[in-house]
Amino acid sequence: MTRIVFVGDTHVGSNYAILPEDFKNPEDGSVFAQNKWQKKLFKEWCELAEKLSPVDVIVLTGDLVEGNQTRENWGTLKIQNMMTQADCFIKMFAETWKWNELYVVRGTNYHVTARGVHIDEYIAERLKANKPGPDAEKYSAEDLQLIIGKRVFHIAHHIPYSSVPSYRLTPMARQMWLLKLFDEYFGRVDFVIRAHVHYHIYGGFSDMLLGLTTPAWQLPTPYQRRKDPATPNDVGVIEFEIHPDGSFSWRPHLVKGFKSTVTEVRINVQQSEV
Repeated sequence: MTRIVFVGDTHVGSNYAILPEDFKNPEDGSVFAQNKWQKKLFKEWCELAEKLSPVDVIVLTGDLVEGNQTRENWGTLKIQNMMTQADCFIKMFAETWKWNELYVVRGTNYHVTARGVHIDEYIAERLKANKPGPDAEKYSAEDLQLIIGKRVFHIAHHIPYSSVPSYRLTPMARQMWLLKLFDEYFGRVDFVIRAHVHYHIYGGFSDMLLGLTTPAWQLPTPYQRRKDPATPNDVGVIEFEIHPDGSFSWRPHLVKGFKSTVTEVRINVQQSEV
């Protein structure tokens, strides 16, 4: 049996995303203090890492750091320097998870690129990730065809976001049908794995394909709440088990207990005098 864990959208550097305890600013040695939600995120992260490690294969599905976050005018960043964000993720990941093979899929350029530097690639190289193929020049990939025994995963970061719950499977269905339609080009695919949207959905067609999106490690930011204030994020990881005969099982490990930060105002209704 081979166990695979998918982890992504950690967005380290955001004030709304996971942050390890006692990580120091290399500029002055001061500690980046966790807020109460970051303390819970990191606690849950450590518990999952301890529960699931060691893992045969871990796939990091992109957006590992928050980047410059210009849409928020840098105001929602806990760590502003992108290289410090990357070093923070590397330290946090390496000290908590254990694995035999590691693969990295690249995330959104908005978050992980700056002046020719690709942070997901930098992280992949620093963590000594497996190159995605014998002829690969890079340590990370835009999309990855991962073959585990008799099963094939097609993994990429991007998929369109839907704010309408009943349509959330539609982009995934499109991905699955296209991969099946062009199977002469892509080859056979059993599982379609995507990230990016920060919610976990899954679905399939008969026994042909299974598609799912991975949860995140970031809570809704002000930018997200302005666009879609009624949708929370899913937090956690996805685990697969592939057996030698091709049979498989999978399960989401989702973290619960986060609450909305909507401003609550209570007004007492006074009784009128008769």
